[in-house]
Amino acid sequence: MKIFRSALLLLLPFCLAAETLHVYSTTDIHGHIFSSRKNPNLLKLSEALRNDIAGKGKENSLLIDCGDLIQGTFESQLDNGSLALRLINRTGYDVWIPGNHDFELGIQTLMDRKNDFKGTVLCANLLLHGKAPMASWKLFRRAGLNVAVIGITSEHISTWNWRPDEQGIAILKTMQVLSSVMPEVMKAKPDLIILGIHAGQFQSSRFQPEWQMRDIAARYPQIDLILGGHTHTPVKGIMLAGNVWYMQAGKHAAGYSKAEIVYDKQKKKRISLTSSYIALPHDAPDPQNMEPELKRKLTAIRKNMYSTVCRNAPAFGADNPERTALTFCEAIADQTKAPIVFHGVLSRAKKHAGKYSRKDVYDLCPFENTVILMDLSPSECRTILREQQKAQKSGNPNAMPQFVKGVTLKPDGTLVLADGRIWNNEQERITTAFNSFIASSAGMRFPKLKRIAAEKEVNGRDTGLKIRLLLESYLRRNFQ
Repeated sequence: MKIFRSALLLLLPFCLAAETLHVYSTTDIHGHIFSSRKNPNLLKLSEALRNDIAGKGKENSLLIDCGDLIQGTFESQLDNGSLALRLINRTGYDVWIPGNHDFELGIQTLMDRKNDFKGTVLCANLLLHGKAPMASWKLFRRAGLNVAVIGITSEHISTWNWRPDEQGIAILKTMQVLSSVMPEVMKAKPDLIILGIHAGQFQSSRFQPEWQMRDIAARYPQIDLILGGHTHTPVKGIMLAGNVWYMQAGKHAAGYSKAEIVYDKQKKKRISLTSSYIALPHDAPDPQNMEPELKRKLTAIRKNMYSTVCRNAPAFGADNPERTALTFCEAIADQTKAPIVFHGVLSRAKKHAGKYSRKDVYDLCPFENTVILMDLSPSECRTILREQQKAQKSGNPNAMPQFVKGVTLKPDGTLVLADGRIWNNEQERITTAFNSFIASSAGMRFPKLKRIAAEKEVNGRDTGLKIRLLLESYLRRNFQ
């Protein structure tokens, strides 16, 4: 007994000095409020997180989302992400870091959701009309420790979204921002530093990346934990350069990442850091004691989701790519009167012929793309067509090639318009329509198109017409 008591006394100073922080992270939820056969949902995820955090103590925990929260499902676009934010607040999130898709609903919507959020929105590399609309970082007091959290969004938003600068948006380079933020953070003398970033462990070569995640770790070894996102790939946990740990949650509310950090306050050093990815089972419980108003809203959304658009549509989707793409083209041409229209298949959805609901239309067009018009010369159109042909021939399932209505490119380079006329007069510019994602280069898949779109003579302009609504209207008129 004396030996045991002596050992306990020896361990007591360590026990008093050590603190354990629990860090929970989600990312790429994409508005998945309702469940499907393949995934759980935000309702179940919220319940799992609340129960887990309750067991550890909110005072010992940090809950952080790394972006792409409010866009991605019918139910989230219907109210511009309001319900998703309500569920996030109900869960008790401390930090939300916007992702590139969170900008798709417009900067005003993003700012509205920022104001709805009861935690702190962090985005160090965002400027709006030259000013920072969100904090770069924040110091939290949890588990008896001072914990600094930095937030950074994707720096490539202009390659997915049409001219964010026209909304006053500027996205700064990640390394540039960290070089100014880290000295501020270090002045606060935090015990631990966490970086939440809407980027994956590896950056695509399409962007000619100036850094990979290990480069951040090598340059800033003061960071204890990096929380990633964007790539939809769960990473249970790996050590990057130095002593910097990296973890990343999965997509669509299917689970969450969890890190346990033990810190010695006397020695002022991290003793251990372990992490895991918790995938939710399909039979995970729904929230208990849900508010009646929230239940009513969920019921109303479901009713809207499955309301009928048309009853006699042909089969559309990934099994019929050309028919699907050209139907998009026809819907756009109907409304814009553009003589030439480019469009492709936007999802892997496969819809049988017959009755279509609003949810079916959303599945075919799950993005907030708008119609972009450009006035092209024959040589510019030819360049774009050849770039698309190269994508078509690549065989890459992620190439996103576009079909075209209104013009044909012959093997010898001749352009033939829909009326049979040869188009070879460089002074004749013809209005051509694209969706905003493709016109922005589709994440640098189409750099030649992006270069042409930037030319003054092309007069690239956003009509504001949402392609999904054009498709829905076209189906209602033509397939009743």
